[in-house]
Amino acid sequence: MTNIIIILIFIVLLIAGAVLLTGESERDVTVKRIDRIKKRKGGLSDSPLSMSDLSLRRKTVEAKGIAYWIMKPLPDFKTLGDMLERAETKMTPKQFVLRRVIFTSVIIFLISGVLGKKLIFGVVIGLLLGTWLPLKLLRRKCDKHSKAFLRLFPDAIDLIVRGLRSGLPVSESLVLVSQELSEPVRGVFSNIANTMKLGVSLEKALQETAKKLHMTEFNFFTTSIILQRETGGNLAEILSNLSDVLRSRFIMRMKIRAMSSEARASAYIIGALPFVVIGAVGIISPDYMTPLWTDHRGNICAGVAAGMMTFGLWIMRRMTQFEI
Repeated sequence: MTNIIIILIFIVLLIAGAVLLTGESERDVTVKRIDRIKKRKGGLSDSPLSMSDLSLRRKTVEAKGIAYWIMKPLPDFKTLGDMLERAETKMTPKQFVLRRVIFTSVIIFLISGVLGKKLIFGVVIGLLLGTWLPLKLLRRKCDKHSKAFLRLFPDAIDLIVRGLRSGLPVSESLVLVSQELSEPVRGVFSNIANTMKLGVSLEKALQETAKKLHMTEFNFFTTSIILQRETGGNLAEILSNLSDVLRSRFIMRMKIRAMSSEARASAYIIGALPFVVIGAVGIISPDYMTPLWTDHRGNICAGVAAGMMTFGLWIMRRMTQFEI
C-alpha cells in the first residue's frame, strides 16, 4: 500500500511538473507580445534582439529555476509537435505526453507494486522504457526524415534554379518542386505551396517551415530567398551556388561518417559486451549474479557500473560527432 501511495504521488508530481514547465509565465507572454508588435511594425521576426529583449529573455530563463535545467533535455510542446509532424505520427503533443505518463506509471506500478521490487528500480525502468526510449525512437525517426530530405534537397534547389532561368517566379518554382520530386521534399514544399494559397507571404511560409525543420541547410535556403527579395540580385545564381555548397557538405558528412565508422563500431561492441557477459553468466551460473539484484551493495555496484559505462559511451559518441 505504501508503494502505491508513493507511485501516485510521483505521477501527480510528474504531471504537475510537465504542466508548470510547459505553461507560459508572465515574462514569456511579454516577450511574445513584443514580437507581435515588431511584426505589426513591419520588422522581421528573426531580426537581431535589442539589449532589453536579451535582458528580458535572460531573466525569464533565470526565473524558471533548477526545475527548468532538470527538464531542459525534454522537448517543449512546440518542439515536440514539430518532431511528431516530421516523424509523420498522427498524435498531438498532449496525447504523446499523456501516453508516456500513463505507460511510465503502469511500468512503475507493475514492477514496484505487483512484482514487489524496490521503488527506485521501478522508477528507473519506467523512465527508461516509458519516456527515454519513445523519445529516442522519435528523434531517430526525425533524423531519418532529415537525412532523406537533405539527400534530395540540392535536387530541389536545382529544379527551382531551372524554373527561375526559364522565367517562372519563385512561388511557381516551389510548386513545381512539390509536384516533381518524391517524399519527404514533396511534402515540405507542398506545405509551403498550400500555405501561400491561404494568403501567407512567401517569406512567412519559409520562416515557419524553417522553424519546424530545424535544419541549417534549409535556413540557408530561406535566408537566401528573403535577402534577395529585399536587396535584389540574381537569385538563380545564388541558389545554384547554395546547391553546390549543400552537396559538398553532404559529401563531407559522408566522408566523416566513413572515417569514424571504426570508432562507432568499437563503441557498439564495448557497449554490448557487458550485457552479453551478464546474459552468458546468468545462464551458466545464475547464483553468481544473484547478489547484484538481491543485496543493496550489489545494487550500488550495478548502478555505479551502469553510470560509468553510460558516461564512457557518451564520451565515445561525442568523439565521433563533428559539426560541418
